[in-house]
Amino acid sequence: MNILITGSEGFVGTKMQVELKKSGHEVTTLDRLNSNYSKHFVFELGKDSIDSLVMELTSENIELIIHLAAAKGDFLLSDDDFFNDNVLATAALVKLCDSLAVFNLIHYSTVSVYGHNNVKNDETANISPNNPYGITKLESEKLVINWQKTNISNNLTILRPSVIYGVNNFANMYNLLSQLNNKLPIMVGDGNYVKSIIALDNLIDLTEFVITEMNALQIYNCTDEPYPKLKEIYGYVSEVDGFRTPKVKIPYILALTLATPFDLISNLIKKDLKITRERVYKFKMPTDFRSDLIRSKGYRQKYSTKDQLQKMAHWFLKINKR
Repeated sequence: MNILITGSEGFVGTKMQVELKKSGHEVTTLDRLNSNYSKHFVFELGKDSIDSLVMELTSENIELIIHLAAAKGDFLLSDDDFFNDNVLATAALVKLCDSLAVFNLIHYSTVSVYGHNNVKNDETANISPNNPYGITKLESEKLVINWQKTNISNNLTILRPSVIYGVNNFANMYNLLSQLNNKLPIMVGDGNYVKSIIALDNLIDLTEFVITEMNALQIYNCTDEPYPKLKEIYGYVSEVDGFRTPKVKIPYILALTLATPFDLISNLIKKDLKITRERVYKFKMPTDFRSDLIRSKGYRQKYSTKDQLQKMAHWFLKINKR
């Protein structure tokens, strides 16, 4: 297929464009950042006018758009940033689909639309986001669902990944690896709760699977099995020489208290010190998101959690030369 990827220069997009090309697809990329790729368009959805973009993309004969572009993070991002990059950008994307007569859309959302609660969540769970990221991603879902309903020919697949990790990612899992690479790693609580995650390699493989299965509206959680507990994640990583299982455990309330001055200093100096009350909260909260539905459609996970975590651990050691 002729595929357009938005947010192509992010962690997911850079790997996805390579893998889709390997699979024989023609790929066009779109991002606010520049790229050396010949079929790349520098454009900011939600801010730039799409009229000129439509003219440039018409000759590409786009058949499918994979919408990755989004604001994600928990440091120095305002509510306006989330709204602009998640809601306004998606509204512009819908107009782009209509203008280019694109009838197939894969929209990347997030399990954050369910909110953080200590229960198992599948696609039938209550939707109750409780942070700006989840709230604005839910709004973006509503926009694309409305687009799908306006034309019987429109096919929409919404993917809701949990924490995505892998080589070249410097977010949540990188921070955990950095912690386990210390001489005296610390654990908040006992780690005896599920933390849903998905390896980038599996997520791309899953995306290629749904490309062949698009039909009307479909919504899927994206998590790897066997739904590891945090202490099991620690165990997989600590099998790699250079990482250690935490021996020091501190209570959740104490961790929140200790994180408070880091919050204040980070905001003052505008530098991410990695420790915040929000991250302590998310770290301690179970995230048990189930993805049985996509498996019932025939998807089979290709890579094991243990192998993917250890692959990332070896990469971490290589780039940090420890």
